[in-house]
Amino acid sequence: MISITPQIKMKLIAEARAALKRPYPHGTETVYAAAVLTRKGNMYSSAQYFSDTYSLTLHAEQAALAHAAAHGEQEIMAIAVTSNEKLKKGRFCYSCHMCKQLLYESQRRSRIPMLVIFVNAFDEMQELQLNDMLSYSWPG
Repeated sequence: MISITPQIKMKLIAEARAALKRPYPHGTETVYAAAVLTRKGNMYSSAQYFSDTYSLTLHAEQAALAHAAAHGEQEIMAIAVTSNEKLKKGRFCYSCHMCKQLLYESQRRSRIPMLVIFVNAFDEMQELQLNDMLSYSWPG
């Protein structure tokens, strides 16, 4: 298992931010993006996959987990989550309860404690262990 160094955290954040430019469909006003770091050291990122029905929308965290799984990687060590939301300084967009459930199930299956990194538009970061952020509400 790799060590999550500050350099790896910054690369993971950069992957999540790059995904902000790739929402589906293009032109989506508010974009959420995430990138996961696997036990093998690979990173998989995605923005949300929006559906006009809303109920079929795939959230960024869900899409990043599915992207990793599609490449045969299910052991997630960390996830970086960001958005282009206009939040106040010091505020973060926390994962919704559906995403927290999927992250929790991933952690439970792999038995690897998951680091969650939230990043806002002010380059502020908040790092939490998944078990510590399960009670954080959405929206933040």
